[in-house]
Amino acid sequence: MARSFAGRRSVGLARLVGVIGLFGICGGIAAAQESVIFSLSSSATAGFGTLEDTELAIYDDAAGVIRPWLMAPTAAYYAGDVDGDGLTDAWKDVDALYVEQAGKRVTGVQVSFNTSFGPFLDGDLVGLGSTGVLELVHSEAEIVAALGINDGNMDVDALHVGSNGRIYLSFGDDENSAILSTDSPGVITDGSIVWWDPVNQTVGVELIEGQVDAFVSQALNKTTKTADTLGVTIDSNGVICFSVQSPSSDDGAVFSAANGGEYVHREADLGFSVTVEIDALDLQSAPIGFLAARATPRIVPGNAVTTVDVDRNPAAHPFLLLLSTARADTKLFPFKGFFGLGLDPADPLFSASIADLPWAYGVTDVAGHGTIVFPAAPVGVVLTLFCQPYDFGDHSYGTPIAIELTG
Repeated sequence: MARSFAGRRSVGLARLVGVIGLFGICGGIAAAQESVIFSLSSSATAGFGTLEDTELAIYDDAAGVIRPWLMAPTAAYYAGDVDGDGLTDAWKDVDALYVEQAGKRVTGVQVSFNTSFGPFLDGDLVGLGSTGVLELVHSEAEIVAALGINDGNMDVDALHVGSNGRIYLSFGDDENSAILSTDSPGVITDGSIVWWDPVNQTVGVELIEGQVDAFVSQALNKTTKTADTLGVTIDSNGVICFSVQSPSSDDGAVFSAANGGEYVHREADLGFSVTVEIDALDLQSAPIGFLAARATPRIVPGNAVTTVDVDRNPAAHPFLLLLSTARADTKLFPFKGFFGLGLDPADPLFSASIADLPWAYGVTDVAGHGTIVFPAAPVGVVLTLFCQPYDFGDHSYGTPIAIELTG
C-alpha cells in the first residue's frame, strides 16, 4: 500500500512540515463565524430542554440560539432494534461527527460512538444510510491498518471528511504506530490530528498536539495544555478548527488555527447554564434549514399521550407531521431538508396522515417551535410509528423519528 512521506517523519520534521502546511491552508485568514453542530460529553439543559450526549444540537450563529438538530428519536429511527426486544434503540454517545451538505439538502451524516453499539465498534465510522439504517462507512480495522496502529484497535474521537477526500481523525488515547509520529517517535498522541486518504491510500500528520496547544494558548492568551483533541472540522475558509478537553473552562469552545490560534465560538456563546464539553462538532457557514423533530415520551404505553416537538429557525413555519409504518429510500425522494422523504408513501397511514388526521397539522411560533399532540395511544396496539415533519413554507423535510406504541 502506498504511503505518503509523512508516514516516517521525525518529531522535528513533523513540526516543520505541519507549520508549513498550516500556512498553506490558513495563513493570514481570519476564522469565519459559523454555526456549529455538536454533541456534548454529558447531558446538559439547553433552552429547548435536555440535550443528551447521544444527541446533536446546532448553535445558530445568525440567531444566537441553540436548537435541536438530531435527537434521540431520530437516532432510534436509524438504529432500529439493536437489542432484540422489538423496540427501536437510540444509539450511544456520539464521539465524532461529520455533516455533508449539497444545495438545499443535508446529504450525509457520519458519526463514531464512544463505545460499541450493536455491530459497530468505537473506532468505526458509521453513516446514516439513505434507507433509514446505520451503515458502516469505514471500519476500525481499515483505519488501524492504514495508520499502522500497533495494538490493533483505537477509539475515534474526532472526524472530518475534507473536500480533498482526506479523512481527518483524532483518537481517544495515545496510539503507538509503526507509520506515523507526532509529538513522540512512533506515537500518535491523542491531541494530534492525522489524516487518511482511503482512495490514494496515503496518510499523514495535520497537526501535532504541541501545535494544538500553541493555537489554544494564543487564543486564551495564556500557556495551556489541551490534553486531548475532541472534535475537528474545517471552516468555509479552509481553516482547520477543533475542540479540546482542557482547560475545562474552554472545553465547550471551538478554536481555529487561523492567525496563530483564535476562537470560532466561546463556550459562553452556547448559553448553557453549566459548563459543557463539546465531544463532536461540525461547522456550517450556511446550515441547511429543516424541522428537527423529537418526541416525549418516545416509548408510549396504552392510553398515554405523546407530543412531537419540532424546531427550526425563528419564524412561523406551517407544517405537517407525516406518519408511516415503514421507512423509504431517500435516494428515491431527494427533496430539500434532511436527506428527503424517509417514509414510505405507499403505506396507508402515510395517506391518512395527509388527508384524515387534522391534528397532524401545525404552525411553529415566532421562535420556530411547534408541537403536535397525538391522541391517546390505543390499548393493546403494539406498533412502531415513523414520523417526519414537512415544512410547507419551503417544501423541505425534517428529521424522521421513531415512536413506539407498546399497548
